[in-house]
Amino acid sequence: MITIHVRYHNILQRGAGTARETVELPDGTSLAEALRHLADQHGAPLREMLLGSDGNIASYLVIFRNGQLIGQQQLQLPLANGDELMLFLAISGG
Repeated sequence: MITIHVRYHNILQRGAGTARETVELPDGTSLAEALRHLADQHGAPLREMLLGSDGNIASYLVIFRNGQLIGQQQLQLPLANGDELMLFLAISGG
């Protein structure tokens, strides 16, 4: 098992019902699998923000892993014990 720390920012805090949490996951869990786990754990409000209608990770989700911006091509990389994820929704405006 690994332990990761998740920090939710902006409206994601409301969807998760918390600003931060610690989660235990099986060894080898990918970032995408961890995000799906969080969506399942917190239910529809967070799921709709983290996942697109096709069940894939939403393209507008901004993810930092240990302070480094993560691209969509890195979602399948396994997480490590002690990783910190910071989750944001991309903000647009004009």
